[in-house]
Amino acid sequence: MDLDATVDILRQLVAFETVSSRPNAQLVDWAAERLRSCGARVLVQHGDEPGKANLFATLGPDDRAGLMLSGHSDVVPVEGQAWSSDPFRLEQRGGRLYGRGAADMKGFIACVLEAAPRLARMRLRTPLHVALSYDEETDMGGMHRLAAHLASAPVRPAGCVIGEPTSMRLVAANKGSACYRVEVRGHSAHSSLRDQGVSAVETAAEIVAFANALQRRLRAGARHDGFEFPFTSVHVGRIEGGTAHNIIARDCAFLLEIRALPGTRSTDVLDEIRAYCDAALLPAMRAIAPECAIAFERVVDTPPLDDRGNAALARAVAPLCGDHGPGCVSFGTEAGILQEIGVPTVVCGPGDIRVAHRPDEYVETTQLDACGRFLAALAPRLEQGDLPLAG
Repeated sequence: MDLDATVDILRQLVAFETVSSRPNAQLVDWAAERLRSCGARVLVQHGDEPGKANLFATLGPDDRAGLMLSGHSDVVPVEGQAWSSDPFRLEQRGGRLYGRGAADMKGFIACVLEAAPRLARMRLRTPLHVALSYDEETDMGGMHRLAAHLASAPVRPAGCVIGEPTSMRLVAANKGSACYRVEVRGHSAHSSLRDQGVSAVETAAEIVAFANALQRRLRAGARHDGFEFPFTSVHVGRIEGGTAHNIIARDCAFLLEIRALPGTRSTDVLDEIRAYCDAALLPAMRAIAPECAIAFERVVDTPPLDDRGNAALARAVAPLCGDHGPGCVSFGTEAGILQEIGVPTVVCGPGDIRVAHRPDEYVETTQLDACGRFLAALAPRLEQGDLPLAG
């Protein structure tokens, strides 16, 4: 690995301001040109929103399943954060490289792009695929779109490593990540006429209280001791509603988050909350005002990564990254989307998730070097075609 070249690539990647609300096509086109120049076959898959695109590139043969290295190209916003330097201009201070996305997860992408020309010169028996997605930080729409393409392809990848920042520790399981916007429509009236109105705020509070009680019941159910919080979690992170203290609120909305354990789905939890609303709340509300309603809108719902579906891949990859004990993380990744279409997936990449999304995000050069060593160890296994990816 040429660390200086990797840092230079990372500098250029950080300079693309690929906040999820903005286009990422310039970064994708730049990466596509680099990969084409070393002989890769490149597909740029455009999204529904102008300027949004995925990339899928292949080095090696087309007629057999390969290993995919995947990263999301988008980053979170920087507004309201106190950065010590320009977040979109990579700055090196000591052994740290500061910039938005340096850890999450352009550092991994830089390592892969730096290694691509060397891999292209090898006679790979197992193909190497490189994937870049968009909108991972919002609704993961890019990977959902790419996965639909891969599911219908004549040959889909046999395995995938997603380079989220795990400090180069192998992750074989993560919780799902779901968020639903719950909108309550009540019936407005003067607060002195209590029985003539339906308070959306108070109804929302009853749903939140039910979700809190449901969390206590979930603690008595399925558990996975690989996670710091070993249960499925339910959480309300934001609520807004009402207009004045003396008006019964017509509208209220809140964001409901569900982080489901591997082997479970967020919809199982959501169905319990819906059933409670249908049986315990709506009949009384509509007896006063028929227009009352409770609606659930999906913001994002990404399935968990189940370590029971990637054991062979985890055993094969762990020694290459110097980590012999696959772990678990509670943050959501795109891995479960790929697992659902039959692509075993693990997570391993440079950087620390604790600095992601924060001001002065950084990746250590030692982490980039460790990722480079992983790719160097992977290369001969792809050349020999003896890397077990499934089973």
